[in-house]
Amino acid sequence: MYRILKNKRSWLSFCIVLCIPFFEIVQLLMYQKNSNEVFHPAFAFFLTGSSIGHAPQIMLIWFLPIYFLMLVADDPIQDYQTGYRYVLISKIGKKKYIFHKMFISFILSFFTMCIALVTNFIVVSIIFSGGTFTKGVMELSMEENALFQFSVNHPYAAILIFSFLSCFMAGLAGLLGSSMSLFFLDRKYAYAASFFIWFLMILKRNSIVYLFQPFTEYGLDVLIPTILLAWFIFLVISTFVFVYEVKYNES
Repeated sequence: MYRILKNKRSWLSFCIVLCIPFFEIVQLLMYQKNSNEVFHPAFAFFLTGSSIGHAPQIMLIWFLPIYFLMLVADDPIQDYQTGYRYVLISKIGKKKYIFHKMFISFILSFFTMCIALVTNFIVVSIIFSGGTFTKGVMELSMEENALFQFSVNHPYAAILIFSFLSCFMAGLAGLLGSSMSLFFLDRKYAYAASFFIWFLMILKRNSIVYLFQPFTEYGLDVLIPTILLAWFIFLVISTFVFVYEVKYNES
């Protein structure tokens, strides 16, 4: 943990995750220049994605495993390169070493995303205080979609729920990166494999991107299977790596 806090690359990654949502605010302010409308704070929130093109959301969500590998998840590779891996394993055992690396990656990734989203919400609540513009979303009615109706009736509760879900998914992105680092012990393979698996989950029919988006047309019938499948895949990968490293890998 001390090494991570002293690592400039980790701080760079943290700053990237923290700052990307501010590009959304800049885009929304530019959008408002030619309008008398002021965005509702919940609809100016980063995850809502009210800007045209959703470039900030793509920059952050699509590349989450890369940011969290830089932040913390590739720490096992540095241990291996410096020989510190064997010192730690001899002190605490391989099982505790593997679990610790995975756990720290999940926790730091979770809270990094949490800090970024909380900061974004505080800023938009100040800048867009009193705003009511929702780009017409609040006027829509989808009675067959209970989640959407709940979201428009309780917008702050909706962004709170999706923020927690986004933080959990960010934790899983960090866990994925840590698993690939422990398995390959080589940055080029760990980064490529992490991005490949994450991107496949983004490109599939019911994309994990839906889990980062409140106020969309996708109901619980889409989101719940998407959540369960994503959690299952990431947990299977991390469990496989844990068992393989503890029981079969002698290095």
